[in-house]
Amino acid sequence: MTGVAGVLGAALMCVIHGATIENTLFEDGDGVNTFRAFNPTQAEETYSIVNANRFCLWMSTLEVVGLALNLCANDFVSQKIRAVEDPGIENFYTKNILLKEGIQAWMAAQDQPHEILIFRKEVLPRGNAF
Repeated sequence: MTGVAGVLGAALMCVIHGATIENTLFEDGDGVNTFRAFNPTQAEETYSIVNANRFCLWMSTLEVVGLALNLCANDFVSQKIRAVEDPGIENFYTKNILLKEGIQAWMAAQDQPHEILIFRKEVLPRGNAF
């Protein structure tokens, strides 16, 4: 997620950079007109593109390292292997399958009235499903 935030943050920064740099580079003065309010002789700028760029680069780097070390929380391949090895395990992968099959069972009568569909009993509504 940090990598996504870094990449999207960098893209957003590139998109809005041209529009914001003129408004944030100089501190506003007391002028009535916005364009007269800029003071080009101020000591330091109020916007740092370098710091924003470094933050986005570090977030992207953290995500690449996380992927390289397989620190992904929703690693579907290993969850699928675990689900095959141990049928009793319930993880994100198996819950997605049950959810998909449950929605198919719920909508089967409306979607495919001409077919007789057989679903596992785990996905069928039980008790007061509403």
